[in-house]
Amino acid sequence: MKAETIEQAKDMAKAKSLDKEHKDESIHIIYCYRTGYYYVDTDGLVRLWEKSYGYYVNGVYTNH
Repeated sequence: MKAETIEQAKDMAKAKSLDKEHKDESIHIIYCYRTGYYYVDTDGLVRLWEKSYGYYVNGVYTNH
């Protein structure tokens, strides 16, 4: 999932983390400097041109 602002990304990540399909699974928020977008995904792999902002698990946010 792609978002333009950190607030949008946090809303998407929180909603996805509360989904029964993703129970007890980390939903990561990553900013990509190349594209200028935030991405929300279950893959927490961060590349050199990206920055991790944190993640949600069952609706609870954890900052890095």
